[in-house]
Amino acid sequence: MKNPSGVDSKELGLAAGLVFARYFLKTEHLHYGYWTEDLEVDISNLRQAQDRYSDILLSHIPGGTRSILDVGCGTGVLSRRLLGEGYEVQSVSPSPFLTSYARDIIGQEAVIHECTFEDLHLDRKFDLILFAESFQYIDLKRVFPGCRALLTGNGHVLICDFFRRDDATGASGLGGGHSLGKFYERMSEAGFGVVIDSDITSRTAPNMDLVRDLLDQFGKPLWDLFLYFLQSNHPRLNWLARKRYRKRIDKIEGKYFSGRRNAETFRQDKSYRLVLCKPEGEEE
Repeated sequence: MKNPSGVDSKELGLAAGLVFARYFLKTEHLHYGYWTEDLEVDISNLRQAQDRYSDILLSHIPGGTRSILDVGCGTGVLSRRLLGEGYEVQSVSPSPFLTSYARDIIGQEAVIHECTFEDLHLDRKFDLILFAESFQYIDLKRVFPGCRALLTGNGHVLICDFFRRDDATGASGLGGGHSLGKFYERMSEAGFGVVIDSDITSRTAPNMDLVRDLLDQFGKPLWDLFLYFLQSNHPRLNWLARKRYRKRIDKIEGKYFSGRRNAETFRQDKSYRLVLCKPEGEEE
């Protein structure tokens, strides 16, 4: 399972998120939930909200689609569901940890390509290329030319992910997400036209209130307990750590324990969108 190129912090975060979600939340999903008005924003309803997110994705798969490339398949739960719906599925997973997990979930029914999308080289094409909260990790300059090379004549690209608003102030302290303006620019330059562009920020932003509550009720007490232990039992090490890593400690506390991450600030900085697009000139 060793990653020869080293472990990226994003990979580590996803792996840790999976361990936490499986044990405490009884879910194997790694993506945001889709919160409809009838669903209370509560941690106990997260699994149901995540299932609704998958429902939304499936409802936007164009008619006539038979083959799907699931890019950044995560735990493989969505790929497994697509297989259950009768689609032919191949998946892309650059994380050795998540790939191993996905193989257990998917079994032998689908092929998993253990590489990044940018390093993917196949001699076949797909009716749909799906990016479910994986688009933010893909090179924006290379993604649409790469998709064009892998699409059938009437193929589509379905993207569901958050983007950085062009008027973002950084209020949330949440990184990630391509510039929304650059996204549209690159898509147009590559000759792709929009079929559907739906802003679902209001349905996904509530996840950040759950994150805030989790950090307040679970993360912050553990962090304080660790610092208390260090100060009480290893005062010299505590002094050295604070002297050497003061800026990093301040950054961690400001990023995770200041209460900045919530639904309101997420809406200020991010635009969560479901976009269905295809190369222009292709017949529907």
